[in-house]
Amino acid sequence: MKLNLKSILPHLVAVVLFVVLPSIYFSPLYKGYSLKQSDIRQFQGMSKEIFDYKLAHNGAQTYWTNAMFSGMPSYQISAEQDANWLTKVDQLIKLGLPRPVGILFISMLGFYILGLCLRINPWLSMIGAVGVGFSTINILYIGAGHMSKVNAIAYMAPALGGMLLAFRGRWLLGAGVFAFFLGLNISANHLQMTYYLGFLLAVIGIGEVLRLALAKNWSYLIKSVAALVVAAVLSLLANASLLLSTLEYSKYTTRGTSELSIKPANGTQAKEGLSTDYILEYNYGKNEILSIYAPDAKGAKDELLGNDEQVMANADYTYSEQLAQMNRYWGGQRMSGGAFYFGAFMLALFVLGLIFVQDALRWPVLILSILAIFLASNQLNTINDFFLHKVPMYTKFRDSKMILVLLQVMVPMMAMLFLDRLVKQEAYLANKKAQLIGLGVVLGSALLLFAVPSISGSFLGHDEVKQFADAAKQAKDAAQASYISGLKQALISARIDIYKADMQRSLLLVILAAALVFVLIRTQLNKLILVALAGIIVLADQWSVAKRYLDTDDSTGEYRSYQTADAASLPYAVSPADLSILAREKSNQGMATSLRAAYPTFEYYQNATDQQTLDLYARFGALNLSSNYRVFNLNGTMAETNTSFFHKSIGGYHGAKLKRYQELIDFKLPAAMQGFSTALNAAKNEKFRSLLLPADITKEQAQKIFDSLSVPEVKLAESAELFNLLNAKYIISDPSKPAILNATANGPAWFVQEVKQVATANEEMRQTLNAKTGSTKKSAVVHQEFRSFLRGLGQDSSATIDFLSYDPQHLVYRSASKAKQVAVFSEMYYPAGWNCYVDGKLSPSFRVDYVLRAVVVPAGSHRIDWKFEPSTLGTGRSLSMLGSGLVLVLLFGVIGLEWKATKPKTEA
Repeated sequence: MKLNLKSILPHLVAVVLFVVLPSIYFSPLYKGYSLKQSDIRQFQGMSKEIFDYKLAHNGAQTYWTNAMFSGMPSYQISAEQDANWLTKVDQLIKLGLPRPVGILFISMLGFYILGLCLRINPWLSMIGAVGVGFSTINILYIGAGHMSKVNAIAYMAPALGGMLLAFRGRWLLGAGVFAFFLGLNISANHLQMTYYLGFLLAVIGIGEVLRLALAKNWSYLIKSVAALVVAAVLSLLANASLLLSTLEYSKYTTRGTSELSIKPANGTQAKEGLSTDYILEYNYGKNEILSIYAPDAKGAKDELLGNDEQVMANADYTYSEQLAQMNRYWGGQRMSGGAFYFGAFMLALFVLGLIFVQDALRWPVLILSILAIFLASNQLNTINDFFLHKVPMYTKFRDSKMILVLLQVMVPMMAMLFLDRLVKQEAYLANKKAQLIGLGVVLGSALLLFAVPSISGSFLGHDEVKQFADAAKQAKDAAQASYISGLKQALISARIDIYKADMQRSLLLVILAAALVFVLIRTQLNKLILVALAGIIVLADQWSVAKRYLDTDDSTGEYRSYQTADAASLPYAVSPADLSILAREKSNQGMATSLRAAYPTFEYYQNATDQQTLDLYARFGALNLSSNYRVFNLNGTMAETNTSFFHKSIGGYHGAKLKRYQELIDFKLPAAMQGFSTALNAAKNEKFRSLLLPADITKEQAQKIFDSLSVPEVKLAESAELFNLLNAKYIISDPSKPAILNATANGPAWFVQEVKQVATANEEMRQTLNAKTGSTKKSAVVHQEFRSFLRGLGQDSSATIDFLSYDPQHLVYRSASKAKQVAVFSEMYYPAGWNCYVDGKLSPSFRVDYVLRAVVVPAGSHRIDWKFEPSTLGTGRSLSMLGSGLVLVLLFGVIGLEWKATKPKTEA
C-alpha cells in the first residue's frame, strides 16, 4: 500500500518539532551540563544503597533499604518494575533523548494524539501540544527534579484521547489507545497524578455516556463502555507489581490510619491520611488563581525584590535598601518556585471555546475547571472541605493545588477545538451578535484586571500584615512610625508595578487572540497563515514565561539553572565527619573494589572526573553493605539525604515514610535531641576542664574554645535513649568535625530481661522510651495483641546475640542463651514481608517499643535469619507481565485491523 505523503506530513513535522523545541530549550544538556535539580540530588542520596546493592549483586534488586528512616521498603524510591513491559516502551518512546527533553517530547506528542482523537486539524493540534509542553507546571517540576510527576502528566492527554475516541466512533481503536496510555501513566509511578487523571476521565466519561444515552445510541454505548472497562482493567493489571506493593505499603505509611488518639507537642498528628495543614500548605491563597493568566499576579516566586532591576529603578530611594531585602512573592503558599501558567492567549481561546463550541464536551470541562480552581485554594471553602473529609483517598496526597494539571490538558483542548471549528467555518459560529458579546466579555475582563489591581486582593502577605502592624505598635517615635508606614506603602507600590506589568502583557495577548478570532470569522484571509501566526504567538507566550524559571542565558559566563555534568555526578561532598566514621569502621575492600569498577557503567557516575571521590563513594558503599549501625545527623534530620548517601540514617527525605516511625520521631525526637545536647555539653565541660588555660582568659575567649572542642564520644542518659534504641552508633553534630561515637548504642540486637505489656497504642507510645521504664536494652514495651507469644519466658542475664552478616533483605544473627527469651532487633517492624527463621524454621515475630521487631528465641545456640519476602512481589510480577503483554497485543492488534481496513480493494 502506498503511503500518502500529504496525510503523513503533519505527523512527521510534529515529531520533528517536538524534538527540536525542547532540545533548543534545554540546549545546555548537549553541551556537557545538567540541570540543577534538588529532588534528583535527594533521590541520589536516598537510593545510594539500592544502586550499590544492584551493582554488587549483578543487577539484582533489593526491595528494602536501611539508608533512610532506620529502614523502609524501596517500592516508592527506585524499585524497577521490570516485569511491566510498558516501562520499556516508555523509554523507547523518548527516542533516547536526554531525560528532560524526552519527557517534554512525550508531553507534546501526548496532546497531539488527543487532538487527533478529537479530529482536530493536525496543525492546530501541534499548536496545542506546544502550549502543553511549555506550560510552567512541566518546566517547574522538571527544574525541581520531579521527573516521575511530569512523566505521569505527559500521558494524561493521550489517555483522555483514547477514551474520547472510543466514545466517538472508534470504540475498539479508542480502547486500545486508552489502555496503552493509561498503563503508561500508572507506570510512571506518581499516583497523585493518576488520581487526578481519574477525575478527568470520570467526569468527561459521564458526560459522554449521557450524550450517547440522550441520543438513544444504546448499542454503541454498551460496546464503548465495555471496551473501556476491559482496557482499564488491563492497564491496572499491567501495573500490578507497582500497585499491589504500593497498596500494601500505604497502610503502614503516613498516608495510612493512625492508632493514636493523643498528639505530640507540635500537634500535627492526623488520624487518617495527611493533616489538612500539610495538604494545603502549598495551595493558592485568595485570588492567587489569577496567576494561571498572569504569572506575576502574586509575584510568582520567592526571591528578593532587589533582584528585579525594573522594580528597584522605580522604587522610592528612601526605602530602597530595605525594600530590596523583601520578598517578591506575596501569595498564600508556604513558598513558591513559580506560577502555574497556561498562557493568556490560550486561556482567551479556552473561554471563547466554552462559550461558542457546540460540543457536549464543554460542560464536563466547565465543571472540572470550576472544581480544580476551588480545590487549588488553601481556603476551607465548601468544596475543599467536602473533598478533604468525604472523598476517598483525597487526603493521601499533599499539595492538592496540583489538580490544576487538569487545566493543562483542558485549556488547550477547548482552545484548539474552538480554533478548529473556526477554521472549518461551522455554521453556528456565524452569529455576529454572539461573536461581539463573547469577544467583549473576554476583552473587558482582561482590561478590568489590568486597570483595577485591587481586584486581586491585598498586596501584602498574611504574615507581612502582622509584621507591619507589630512594627507600628513598637515604633519609638513619630518619625519611626512614619518610616514604617512609608516602607509598607513602598512595598505595596512595588508589587502593584509587578502586577500591572504582567497584566499588561496578558492584556496584549488577549487582544491578539480576539483579533485572530475576529479575522478568522469576518475575513477570507489565508487560514494557514493565521494558524501559523497563532502557533508563533503560543510559542512566544509560553516560552518566554518558561524562561523565567529555567534560565539558559550564559551571558554572565554561567548557566544559573545548570551545573556541569561532573558536578551532577558527584552530588555530595565527603565531610570530615563522614571520613571519621569510615576511618573507625572496617570496610569490605573486595566489595569496594568491585563497586569502583562498576561505577563508570552507572548513569549517575559516567561523567565524574574526580577519581578520588569515586573511590570514597565505593568505600562507603561497601561499608554500608557489610555493616549494621546507624548515623544521626543533627543538621536537617528528617529532610535531607546527605547522610543517607554515605550511611544508614535515622533521618531521610521522603513523602511516604512508615507512619509509626514518623509518630515515634514526632513524640520522642525533641527530648532525645535535648538529651544529646546535655550529654555533649557535659562531655565538652569535662574536656574543657582538662585543658591548661591561662588564668586571665576572658569569658568570650573561653566560650570560643569551648565551642571549638571536638568530643570523641558521649554516653547518653535515658532522655536520649531514642538514639540507643535505634542503634545510632554515630552522631554528626558538626560535619566539619569528626562524628561523635555514641558509646551507649544498643547495637543491632539484644535480649531483654523484662517485657511490659500495654493495652493501647497510646500507652505503647507513652511507655516506650519513658524514663520510668528504664533502659531499652533491659526491658521492652509490647502491645497486648502479641501476648500469646510471651508465654513461658525465662531469664538469662548472660545471654548473647551477635550480628553475623548484613544484606538489606537478609540479616543473620547467632544467639546463645540458657533460657527462652525475647530478642529485640533494632530494625523496623513491617509485617508485610519480613519473616524470621530460627535455625531455618519460620518463627512468629512481633512488634516491641512501638517500631522495632522481636522474636522469642528458645534456650540454646541458634542461627536467626530475617528475610524480606513480600508475597505481593511475586504475584504482582506475574500479573504485570501478563497485563502489559495483553495491552500491547490489544494496541497493535487494533492498529493492524485499522491498517488492513484502509487498504484499497484490488480487482480480481
